[in-house]
Amino acid sequence: MNSLTDYETDLINKFSDINEKNYQTNILSMIRLWKIKKNSYYDYLVGNEALNWKRLAVQILNNINIKEKLLIEIYQWLSIPEIYSGMSELKFRHLLGFEKYTSYLSYFYGVLIERSILCYVERENYKKRISNGKSTVNVLNVSYEHIYGFSFLYLYEKYCKKSSISNKKHYEYEDENFTYYCFKKRIEDSEPAKLASDTKKGTIFLQELMKSEEKRLALNNNNKVKYSNIY
Repeated sequence: MNSLTDYETDLINKFSDINEKNYQTNILSMIRLWKIKKNSYYDYLVGNEALNWKRLAVQILNNINIKEKLLIEIYQWLSIPEIYSGMSELKFRHLLGFEKYTSYLSYFYGVLIERSILCYVERENYKKRISNGKSTVNVLNVSYEHIYGFSFLYLYEKYCKKSSISNKKHYEYEDENFTYYCFKKRIEDSEPAKLASDTKKGTIFLQELMKSEEKRLALNNNNKVKYSNIY
């Protein structure tokens, strides 16, 4: 993380008394009050507008002295596969604040749902090609063409040119930015019916993924209990 401003340091100090009962409230409150300057670079702000609040939370945690046991619990909370991280929408929106909440929704739909649309379409294309005895080598490009009307390579080169970055770079942040770029292109170019259909497919896929992850986490927790009972 870049060096903190005096305001950021004071904000972290104000909420640094974190424990098992208040860490969710304190972390989200810090994010709500965190100042973001327009047209400035932040790796937690995708497309200069969509907030990946969990990445910002990690950066904040890197500047707080927290005991390991509590830190593990916080990271487990951050890994919860739910849109509101285990809270009600009302509470989550209240803690995050309207501006940050709206920015997070842009991230949710522009990155998470957009990736889910691609995964859904890829999965369906794999099934079709395998059932028809066709090669699956080019499934990625076929899926991009189905959703956006262009191949992955074409879109990525256009994105790199627009963003003035080397297409040899490949960081998680840039991957999110590229996904968000594709999302905005889909919004601009798609017919309303196709736009709604693709978004629904992505939402269904993400819901299935979340349910699967919840079951996995529950199983892991049960195994931990069994392990502790044995030993």
